[in-house]
Amino acid sequence: MHVRLSASWTDPRGTVWAVGDTVDVDAVTLAELEEKGMVEQPAGSGSTETTTTTTPPKKTDPSKIGPGPSSPPADTKKD
Repeated sequence: MHVRLSASWTDPRGTVWAVGDTVDVDAVTLAELEEKGMVEQPAGSGSTETTTTTTPPKKTDPSKIGPGPSSPPADTKKD
């Protein structure tokens, strides 16, 4: 993943990167850089965390709760 640095950084191989440089890092390194505040956030974006959207639950009709059409017929009482 390519990220733009907001602070100078020396990678594990000893290469020194300047502010504004774009570097290719793996997910673990990205997380470490983000934790230290060394990664620029693109304009108009929030956190790099993923967000999920949930839909509201479907409303149920209480009169339709119970066995479905594939259920055996209910027992009937014979007097």
